[in-house]
Amino acid sequence: MKTNFIILLVLAMFMPMLQTKAQGELEIIDAETSKPIPYANLCFESLSNKKKTYSISSLKGKVENKIKDKSIISISFTGYKTLIDTLIPEESKVFKLKLDLMNLDQVVVTATRTPKKLMDVPVITQLILSDEIASRGISDVGVLLEDEVPGVEIHTAGYGADIKIQGLDANYVLFLVDGERMAGETEGNVDYNRINMNDVERVEIVKGASSALYGSSAMGGVINFITKKPQNKVEFTMGGKYGETNQINFHDLKTDDDFYFYKNKLDLPNMNLYGTLGFNLNKFMSKTSFNMRTTDAYQLTSTDSLYQDYVDHDLQEVELVSKDIPGTEDYSLSQLFEYQVNDKWRLRANATYYKHNIYDFRKDNIYDGYTDFNFGLKSFYNISDQSRLELSYHDDVYEKFEVNEKTDKRNKQYTNHFYNPKAIYIHQFGEKHELTAGIEDLAETMSTMMFSGAVDSLVEKNSNTIIAYAQDDYRINSKWSMVGGVRMDMHSSFGTHFTPKLSMMYKLVPVTFRANYAMGFRSPTIKELYMDWSMLGMFDIKGDESLVPETNNYLSLSAEYTRSVFNASVNVYQNWFKNKIGGYWSFDENGGQVYNYTNIDNSQMYGVEVLFRYNIKRHFFLSGGYSYIKDSQEMNSKSISAIAPHSGTVRLEYTLTKKVYQLKVNLSGKITGAKEYYELNDITENGQQKVGTYKVSYDAFSLWKFSVSQSFHNGINVVIGVDNLFDYRAPIVSYNSSLSPGRRAYISLNLKVDHLYREFRSLLSNK
Repeated sequence: MKTNFIILLVLAMFMPMLQTKAQGELEIIDAETSKPIPYANLCFESLSNKKKTYSISSLKGKVENKIKDKSIISISFTGYKTLIDTLIPEESKVFKLKLDLMNLDQVVVTATRTPKKLMDVPVITQLILSDEIASRGISDVGVLLEDEVPGVEIHTAGYGADIKIQGLDANYVLFLVDGERMAGETEGNVDYNRINMNDVERVEIVKGASSALYGSSAMGGVINFITKKPQNKVEFTMGGKYGETNQINFHDLKTDDDFYFYKNKLDLPNMNLYGTLGFNLNKFMSKTSFNMRTTDAYQLTSTDSLYQDYVDHDLQEVELVSKDIPGTEDYSLSQLFEYQVNDKWRLRANATYYKHNIYDFRKDNIYDGYTDFNFGLKSFYNISDQSRLELSYHDDVYEKFEVNEKTDKRNKQYTNHFYNPKAIYIHQFGEKHELTAGIEDLAETMSTMMFSGAVDSLVEKNSNTIIAYAQDDYRINSKWSMVGGVRMDMHSSFGTHFTPKLSMMYKLVPVTFRANYAMGFRSPTIKELYMDWSMLGMFDIKGDESLVPETNNYLSLSAEYTRSVFNASVNVYQNWFKNKIGGYWSFDENGGQVYNYTNIDNSQMYGVEVLFRYNIKRHFFLSGGYSYIKDSQEMNSKSISAIAPHSGTVRLEYTLTKKVYQLKVNLSGKITGAKEYYELNDITENGQQKVGTYKVSYDAFSLWKFSVSQSFHNGINVVIGVDNLFDYRAPIVSYNSSLSPGRRAYISLNLKVDHLYREFRSLLSNK
């Protein structure tokens, strides 16, 4: 009896230890080196109720198995392939993650509107991850695209950035944030400052006509900025970036100066401050993000004269060109809520307020102010294991004001309003077919003085498009797959338009072949239809209500080669345009110049693009691309395309990870080839106003950047970098040349406060 009592007593003493051990322990290691992987992200999804929980591996790569029923476990870590497995309660297991040097295992959604691994997308898609953005301290959309995407040219104009991709203006490329359009545009460019790069999880870039899925303005491609979602119970990040001043315009400024506001705003610091607070409490998720960014204004003067020899006119001029680059001030505040109603139904609501000011060098006590407010509602419902339904509504209002610097009085100049309800249904037919079908209503309203001629009042115009589309993603076998689709747009002004597409993919390891045909279209914008405006008295701009949509036929053929340490792709494409919308100059009855929108002659464009990524050794990566573009855009038999035919990008990266420390060193370059084309200008000949053309030439140049990123405990990230490393300055400055002020240094700091707190608690408990 005494012996039995002692045995029971010993069991009682060790029972807690036995229970702890029985709970199970998961270990995450590198498949090649068997070293532990700290800070790996784990997601546990219950097979019984679909509830998700999250965890992060410790410094030793370990996580306690706390699940209560059989679950699907997903383990991810930057640079490794995502591992998916099943797990039962109290199970102990070692998971070996394999390197994913080319990011081909990452999931993207933009090309087909359904989740697919990058390697399985039938259209070549370029992916940029948040770690790549953060490790170089990038806070500007234009800088990111120029660094990563060959064939992109970004110029700074008076209204902001002017982006061209594969030779096409920005109004041919659709910019999305979480799959939603952005209201407001100037010269076809949306306000890129609206995109908070500190809150971007990844950027998906699909080149080529995508109108079958995304409609008008997607003739040249789609760029989708997908924002971050909180993964832990509490997440709090904050940080900032400070850049070297471009130019100090006013020294020793006094507060009693009559132009204090004007002068002070031209010397704002190059600074970016941001913060995010997120919660993920199983059924409820919330994220609040704040961003503030300012840039200083500066002036550039050419060091070489621009020689203007006008064709067909006995006139030559020599000009020393200068350009003013305005300063900016941005604020944005966004809120996201998500609620899991039950196992099948999930709701999401989001809203963002944005304010943007542009400070120019005009001493008129006026500056341009912009605001935007957008919100969205989404419902995700899993009808069954094979089908799901997504209902959404997106509303976006973008406004422009003239603001008095002294009184702060705001005079509204422009309002653009999008309303976009839509429904998307996705159904899986067996293992081979996935059907995506959708209907939308895209309504747009624009109010501006540009429609009123000499009348000083806002005039409102609107358009409406009813949309239906369907797509079949057909996996024929392990080697062949095909995606086909068609879209119907019923426009309030232009009637019905059909847009088809067909993509084929064939895998012959290690080579993947892709062929893509798509028709694209772009409806005339409200401005192009109804514009009636005088440009500061210099010339008039006239719209044309008889414009018809422009269309294109896009064909591309590509081959992608992948080995464990090397990935390269070659893409050859051709674009045929019909009824392309452009403009021509004429004179009114008073001899004044008029720019008229019209459907110009048909044109075509073709090109070749090469992308590559090479893991030279375990810690060294070399990546880059080359783009060749041939644009036939002409006026009076003269090329007016300002796109450089040859361009390229290159980046050398060194990474080193030692337990709680990670180092990344980046050297990147953007090479822009020489270009030659004809410029248009106003001239006076024999007392008459005319439009003259003269040839301009720009030599090839390159801009290089260097950065060093250091991360500690995966919670502190410090980046020190230099833009324009070799101090290149364009000899002739214009909106078609580099407007870099020269070499500039910067430093950025990012803190994951919640992670540092958990790490601190873990260290204390181990002691």
